[in-house]
Amino acid sequence: MPKIYTVQEKENIRKALRREAGKCLALYGVRKTTVDELVRRVDIPKGTFYLFYDSKEALFFDILTSFADEVENEYLAMLQEIDENHIVTSLTDIFYTLLMKFYNDGIYRFLDKSELELVVRRLPSDALPDLSRKFDEVVNSLFSYFYIDDKEDIKAFEAGYEALLYLLLSAEKLHEKEKALRLLVRGLVLQMVE
Repeated sequence: MPKIYTVQEKENIRKALRREAGKCLALYGVRKTTVDELVRRVDIPKGTFYLFYDSKEALFFDILTSFADEVENEYLAMLQEIDENHIVTSLTDIFYTLLMKFYNDGIYRFLDKSELELVVRRLPSDALPDLSRKFDEVVNSLFSYFYIDDKEDIKAFEAGYEALLYLLLSAEKLHEKEKALRLLVRGLVLQMVE
Protein backbone atom coordinates (compact mmCIF):
# COMPACT_ATOMS: atom_id res chain seq x y z
CA MET A 1 0.00 0.00 0.00
CA PRO A 2 1.47 3.38 -0.98
CA LYS A 3 2.37 5.80 1.76
CA ILE A 4 -0.04 8.68 2.37
CA TYR A 5 1.69 12.04 2.66
CA THR A 6 0.42 15.06 4.53
CA VAL A 7 0.08 18.37 2.72
CA GLN A 8 3.27 19.60 4.41
CA GLU A 9 5.18 16.43 3.49
CA LYS A 10 4.06 16.80 -0.12
CA GLU A 11 5.25 20.40 -0.19
CA ASN A 12 8.58 19.41 1.37
CA ILE A 13 9.07 16.61 -1.17
CA ARG A 14 8.19 18.89 -4.09
CA LYS A 15 10.67 21.54 -2.84
CA ALA A 16 13.37 18.91 -2.32
CA LEU A 17 12.83 17.50 -5.81
CA ARG A 18 13.08 20.98 -7.35
CA ARG A 19 16.19 21.82 -5.32
CA GLU A 20 17.99 18.58 -6.17
CA ALA A 21 16.90 18.68 -9.81
CA GLY A 22 18.37 22.20 -10.01
CA LYS A 23 21.66 20.94 -8.58
CA CYS A 24 21.69 18.02 -11.02
CA LEU A 25 20.84 20.33 -13.87
CA ALA A 26 23.80 22.57 -13.03
CA LEU A 27 26.15 19.59 -12.62
CA TYR A 28 25.02 17.17 -15.32
CA GLY A 29 22.36 18.72 -17.53
CA VAL A 30 19.04 17.13 -18.45
CA ARG A 31 20.38 14.18 -20.42
CA LYS A 32 22.63 12.85 -17.66
CA THR A 33 20.19 13.40 -14.81
CA THR A 34 18.10 10.35 -14.02
CA VAL A 35 15.01 9.81 -11.90
CA ASP A 36 17.07 7.28 -9.92
CA GLU A 37 19.61 10.01 -9.06
CA LEU A 38 16.85 12.42 -8.04
CA VAL A 39 15.04 9.97 -5.74
CA ARG A 40 18.37 8.93 -4.19
CA ARG A 41 19.18 12.56 -3.40
CA VAL A 42 15.74 13.26 -1.94
CA ASP A 43 15.60 9.85 -0.22
CA ILE A 44 12.16 8.85 -1.47
CA PRO A 45 10.96 5.71 -3.25
CA LYS A 46 10.96 5.92 -7.03
CA GLY A 47 7.18 5.45 -7.08
CA THR A 48 6.78 8.56 -4.94
CA PHE A 49 8.52 10.63 -7.61
CA TYR A 50 5.72 9.75 -10.02
CA LEU A 51 3.10 10.99 -7.57
CA PHE A 52 4.53 14.46 -8.19
CA TYR A 53 5.80 14.40 -11.78
CA ASP A 54 5.08 12.26 -14.83
CA SER A 55 8.72 12.43 -15.86
CA LYS A 56 12.02 14.15 -15.11
CA GLU A 57 11.22 16.43 -18.05
CA ALA A 58 8.04 17.61 -16.30
CA LEU A 59 10.13 18.37 -13.20
CA PHE A 60 12.64 20.38 -15.25
CA PHE A 61 9.82 22.26 -16.94
CA ASP A 62 8.44 23.07 -13.48
CA ILE A 63 11.86 24.44 -12.55
CA LEU A 64 11.90 26.65 -15.65
CA THR A 65 8.40 27.95 -14.94
CA SER A 66 9.21 28.60 -11.29
CA PHE A 67 12.39 30.41 -12.30
CA ALA A 68 10.43 32.73 -14.61
CA ASP A 69 7.91 33.45 -11.84
CA GLU A 70 10.67 34.10 -9.30
CA VAL A 71 12.49 36.47 -11.63
CA GLU A 72 9.29 38.34 -12.35
CA ASN A 73 8.40 38.71 -8.68
CA GLU A 74 11.77 39.22 -7.00
CA TYR A 75 13.84 41.10 -9.54
CA LEU A 76 11.13 43.50 -10.63
CA ALA A 77 10.57 44.29 -6.95
CA MET A 78 14.31 44.87 -6.56
CA LEU A 79 14.28 47.31 -9.48
CA GLN A 80 11.56 49.34 -7.79
CA GLU A 81 13.69 49.68 -4.66
CA ILE A 82 17.02 50.69 -6.22
CA ASP A 83 19.14 53.38 -4.66
CA GLU A 84 18.76 56.33 -7.05
CA ASN A 85 22.01 57.83 -5.70
CA HIS A 86 23.97 54.76 -6.74
CA ILE A 87 21.97 53.65 -9.75
CA VAL A 88 24.80 52.03 -11.75
CA THR A 89 26.03 50.02 -8.77
CA SER A 90 22.48 49.06 -7.77
CA LEU A 91 21.54 47.96 -11.28
CA THR A 92 24.82 46.11 -11.72
CA ASP A 93 24.14 44.22 -8.48
CA ILE A 94 20.61 43.31 -9.59
CA PHE A 95 21.51 42.18 -13.11
CA TYR A 96 24.65 40.38 -11.93
CA THR A 97 22.68 38.56 -9.21
CA LEU A 98 20.11 37.55 -11.81
CA LEU A 99 22.83 36.33 -14.17
CA MET A 100 24.46 34.27 -11.42
CA LYS A 101 21.10 32.83 -10.38
CA PHE A 102 20.59 31.77 -13.99
CA TYR A 103 24.02 30.11 -13.81
CA ASN A 104 23.90 28.60 -10.32
CA ASP A 105 20.40 27.16 -10.80
CA GLY A 106 21.56 25.50 -14.01
CA ILE A 107 18.94 27.31 -16.09
CA TYR A 108 21.68 28.38 -18.53
CA ARG A 109 21.85 24.77 -19.72
CA PHE A 110 18.55 25.29 -21.53
CA LEU A 111 20.34 27.72 -23.86
CA ASP A 112 21.65 24.52 -25.41
CA LYS A 113 18.68 23.74 -27.64
CA SER A 114 19.25 19.98 -27.37
CA GLU A 115 18.77 20.16 -23.59
CA LEU A 116 15.58 22.17 -23.98
CA GLU A 117 14.30 19.78 -26.66
CA LEU A 118 14.77 16.88 -24.22
CA VAL A 119 12.44 18.61 -21.79
CA VAL A 120 9.73 19.73 -24.19
CA ARG A 121 9.50 16.49 -26.16
CA ARG A 122 7.34 14.93 -23.44
CA LEU A 123 5.24 17.98 -22.69
CA PRO A 124 2.05 19.29 -24.30
CA SER A 125 2.78 21.08 -27.58
CA ASP A 126 1.65 24.45 -26.22
CA ALA A 127 3.96 24.33 -23.17
CA LEU A 128 7.07 25.78 -24.82
CA PRO A 129 5.36 28.72 -26.56
CA ASP A 130 3.66 29.58 -23.25
CA LEU A 131 6.98 29.47 -21.39
CA SER A 132 8.74 31.40 -24.14
CA ARG A 133 6.04 34.07 -23.97
CA LYS A 134 6.45 34.18 -20.18
CA PHE A 135 10.22 34.72 -20.44
CA ASP A 136 9.71 37.40 -23.11
CA GLU A 137 7.27 39.21 -20.81
CA VAL A 138 9.72 39.07 -17.91
CA VAL A 139 12.63 40.35 -20.04
CA ASN A 140 10.46 43.12 -21.48
CA SER A 141 9.38 44.07 -17.97
CA LEU A 142 12.98 44.21 -16.79
CA PHE A 143 14.10 46.45 -19.64
CA SER A 144 10.95 48.55 -19.87
CA TYR A 145 11.69 49.71 -16.33
CA PHE A 146 14.29 52.01 -17.88
CA TYR A 147 11.73 53.88 -19.97
CA ILE A 148 13.70 53.33 -23.13
CA ASP A 149 11.47 54.60 -25.92
CA ASP A 150 13.36 53.26 -28.89
CA LYS A 151 12.31 49.65 -29.54
CA GLU A 152 15.60 49.03 -31.34
CA ASP A 153 17.52 50.09 -28.22
CA ILE A 154 15.44 47.72 -26.09
CA LYS A 155 16.20 44.89 -28.52
CA ALA A 156 19.90 45.76 -28.38
CA PHE A 157 19.96 45.68 -24.57
CA GLU A 158 18.05 42.41 -24.54
CA ALA A 159 20.53 40.98 -27.04
CA GLY A 160 23.43 42.21 -24.91
CA TYR A 161 22.08 40.48 -21.83
CA GLU A 162 21.28 37.37 -23.87
CA ALA A 163 24.91 37.34 -25.03
CA LEU A 164 25.96 37.33 -21.37
CA LEU A 165 23.64 34.38 -20.76
CA TYR A 166 25.18 32.45 -23.66
CA LEU A 167 28.60 33.19 -22.23
CA LEU A 168 27.55 31.07 -19.24
CA LEU A 169 27.73 27.95 -21.43
CA SER A 170 31.51 28.39 -21.32
CA ALA A 171 31.76 30.18 -17.97
CA GLU A 172 34.05 27.59 -16.41
CA LYS A 173 36.68 28.49 -19.00
CA LEU A 174 36.70 32.15 -17.96
CA HIS A 175 39.58 33.36 -15.85
CA GLU A 176 38.09 34.97 -12.71
CA LYS A 177 34.57 34.26 -13.94
CA GLU A 178 32.71 36.37 -11.36
CA LYS A 179 34.85 39.47 -11.91
CA ALA A 180 34.64 39.17 -15.69
CA LEU A 181 30.87 38.70 -15.71
CA ARG A 182 30.31 41.55 -13.25
CA LEU A 183 32.42 43.86 -15.42
CA LEU A 184 30.40 42.93 -18.53
CA VAL A 185 27.11 43.48 -16.67
CA ARG A 186 28.34 46.87 -15.46
CA GLY A 187 29.20 47.85 -19.04
CA LEU A 188 25.69 46.94 -20.20
CA VAL A 189 24.17 48.89 -17.30
CA LEU A 190 26.29 51.94 -18.11
CA GLN A 191 24.95 51.83 -21.67
CA MET A 192 21.36 51.59 -20.39
CA VAL A 193 21.54 54.54 -18.05
CA GLU A 194 23.57 56.93 -20.19
